[in-house]
Amino acid sequence: MKINFTLQKYFFVELLKTFLPISGFFIVIFALTEFFWRLPEIVTFKPSTTIILVYLSLHIPLWFVQTLPMTTMLSSLIVLSHFVHSKEITAIKTLGINPKKFFCSWLIFGTILSIISFYLNDKIATIFFKKAQNIFQLEIKKEPLKENIFYNLTYSDAKNIFATITSYNKENNVINDILIEQLDNDYNVIYQLYSPYGTKDNNSWILKNTVLRTYKNNILNSEKNFFQYQFPLQIDIEDFQYDYSNKPLDQLTIKHINDIIKITKLRGMPTAKYYTELGFRYALPFVNFILILLSISLGQSTSVQYGKLISFVYTIVATIIYWTLLSIFRTVGELNIINPIISIWIPNFVFLISGLVLYFRKTY
Repeated sequence: MKINFTLQKYFFVELLKTFLPISGFFIVIFALTEFFWRLPEIVTFKPSTTIILVYLSLHIPLWFVQTLPMTTMLSSLIVLSHFVHSKEITAIKTLGINPKKFFCSWLIFGTILSIISFYLNDKIATIFFKKAQNIFQLEIKKEPLKENIFYNLTYSDAKNIFATITSYNKENNVINDILIEQLDNDYNVIYQLYSPYGTKDNNSWILKNTVLRTYKNNILNSEKNFFQYQFPLQIDIEDFQYDYSNKPLDQLTIKHINDIIKITKLRGMPTAKYYTELGFRYALPFVNFILILLSISLGQSTSVQYGKLISFVYTIVATIIYWTLLSIFRTVGELNIINPIISIWIPNFVFLISGLVLYFRKTY
């Protein structure tokens, strides 16, 4: 038992020794790509070296998550090909150690990487990326912040509620000239609210000096005046007239995506694209575990003649196949041909089944 634990520790430490430099290498490649992509702005606006370094460093969590699947598979295969070449895998089997149980620590590591990837992407990478964009706008390009006052906003939802606002001040939550109408299915007016000004209070508008008119067959039926009238609205003012179809969803948190789904449903618009992105957020981190599972089997079957070279081949081929499948089924999900969340998981299921079959057949 002690020999088994010592060997497991040795194998795992070797994996970490390979994993960390490869991850750092990919991050440096991404940093250089970002630097040269932004080079025209850097030459034009001449920011300080410190600002450039801060801007690039804020991308590190995002780059780490994006390169993690390739890092995981490549490092696992390189280490295993080394163990095959040095006959250490053969020595383990000679000692009567079951490789299926021996590599459980690697599978646990893959599970931990999947959890870390999910948490980093949703809680840290997206926040840091936004900070980086603000630095690029304010410190590098020296552009002013957007104004806090929005003009001529309009709103509509699936319940045929329509609203217009002349202006909204985000700083003090004051809104001016609010007109709200609800129509029936034949677009006849049911009621109409008008207020010269009001304030936003969480998910409600507190309207002042409000006039409420009700209609029957488009004919005025009654009219009432209110000094203060509270009107609940399920979509925030900032979301009025916003076209989410062009928004970079990959930089939003899961909470923001769920909010967009809610808003899109209220507007009576298709939500398949956003459900697909939601499924993608959960499916992609899990692939780190799957790739380690796959690598354990492929690495042990690596030919001594090709050594570490075959590790790169396996990694590139697996990456191409996975991203091709993911692109196909992501498109299928966004078109709502298959349930969006199920569709995005299909590549994972294919790789997981392949990994399990190889693990129990090749790991012996």
